[in-house]
Amino acid sequence: MRSVRGWHPASPAAMLMTYTGRRALATEISKSLSMPLSTLLFIPRKEGRGAEERTAGPPRARARWGTGRRPGGPPSRKEGFGGPPCATDNWRPVRFGLDFGTSNTSLAVSDGDSVRVLPIDAVAGETMPTVLYVRRDGTPIVGRAAIDAYLQDNRTRGPLTREVQLLGIRLPSTDPTHKSLEAYILADTSAPGRLFQALKTFLGDPLDTRTNVFGDAKGLEDLIALILVHVRNRAEELTGAAPDAITLGRPVRFIGGDDAEARATGRLRAAAKLAGFRDVRFVAEPIAAAHAADVGPGTSLVFDFGGGTLDLCVVRRDAGGLGVLATAGGPIGGDRATELLIEDAVAPRLGSRAEWGPKRLRLPRYIVNALRDWHALSALNEKPLLDALDDLVRAGAPRRELAALRSAIELQLGYEIFQTTDATKIDLSTVPAAILTYHHAEVDVDARVTRGRFEHLIRPMLDETAALVRGVVGDAGVAAGEITAVVYTGGSSAIPAFRALMHELVPNAVARDTAAFTSVAAGLAMPGVTEAAITG
Repeated sequence: MRSVRGWHPASPAAMLMTYTGRRALATEISKSLSMPLSTLLFIPRKEGRGAEERTAGPPRARARWGTGRRPGGPPSRKEGFGGPPCATDNWRPVRFGLDFGTSNTSLAVSDGDSVRVLPIDAVAGETMPTVLYVRRDGTPIVGRAAIDAYLQDNRTRGPLTREVQLLGIRLPSTDPTHKSLEAYILADTSAPGRLFQALKTFLGDPLDTRTNVFGDAKGLEDLIALILVHVRNRAEELTGAAPDAITLGRPVRFIGGDDAEARATGRLRAAAKLAGFRDVRFVAEPIAAAHAADVGPGTSLVFDFGGGTLDLCVVRRDAGGLGVLATAGGPIGGDRATELLIEDAVAPRLGSRAEWGPKRLRLPRYIVNALRDWHALSALNEKPLLDALDDLVRAGAPRRELAALRSAIELQLGYEIFQTTDATKIDLSTVPAAILTYHHAEVDVDARVTRGRFEHLIRPMLDETAALVRGVVGDAGVAAGEITAVVYTGGSSAIPAFRALMHELVPNAVARDTAAFTSVAAGLAMPGVTEAAITG
């Protein structure tokens, strides 16, 4: 096999990519730790003497909330219902509801009569991005401010430097001569901070490890707790009371296999307790949304479509109250749609479809796959790989596309590209076509995207959704024609293709829109809302 300078089959990174079993394992760890895949090295270690062990139907409270505007948009004058509640009025909180989402987090509070959604993000208002950024000095920053700090710090960072550090975990080995593998990392010692996003998706992951955050070993619960501490502190600032009890939303199905349910709720409960919440309760998110929507008599279907999951709930309201007939959920999220759009509209500008030479050579598949996943793209920021890209240009690869790819990797532009593409995806819900524009350093993207093209890209997601809806309606023991309303919540629920699909599947249902980003939190805060048993 011909090698290029700094990147050859014998190099540690190339060895990691060669052995598919190790790569799959590394991918699992990388996602769980929000750690660059290519920094993971697996060093065989024999068991023996001295080997160190390591473990790595309720009262209908009056629900009110804000505009449900896009996260990051300018705060409304009406936000907080004419001003956030404070300790100087006669309003006193009795219950807090927290929707800790994959992409966004919102907090609502009830006084027993009305429900208010609090502007917990000083920049974004009621809808706080579920993002944590820890600077090198250990300072945690949460929400929109975390995104801004990450982007600013990486625009001004110095050259990349790395050193080998012990990760602190031991993994089973498939090599019969070694019982386990000691894991080390190539730590980026020049990184100004670590960004953590979509932590909720790892709650059910069977891999239980800790990550080194600038010398401080932190587990998933510790990282989530830093976000929840911010939420609790903001609640105290806005209401005058630090909440001891919290009702947390949870998806119908956690991602992570058969044991994911207990594992995920256990981790989330532990994180909440670390943040200072002594009494932690859970309610399925679509059930909370149904209460917030104050659904009328008859059978309704709640369609809770967020960044990471789609959660469904069939409910029936009669003289006895609101009963749950069936629930269902799956890993069908809006972030996945954004990644598909990146792959189609942005990645080609970074060389994903480039061919060169008489043998029509192309970029390695793992690089192409990384282009739609900003975590994986940031993991490629290593000198051997960057040198290899330069060698490919000298060998005939298109200079413009690979220069753009190099900039995206070296300047850590992946998350910013994701945000820009996500905004274009949102625009396509209201216009038939949009221009996806992103310009920074060598990256120049001006791509016209039509709604028709986008709907073609998400066709597999639509098919999965159709199967999920048919399944939950069948489990509820009702005919599709009996469903009289569909309650939409979650940012992705506004995508027209999914609305059209639902009209096709439940043709007699009337669309009921709620505040897309805050209705779940509002329902969670309502007194008496509990984790209802399925009555069907």
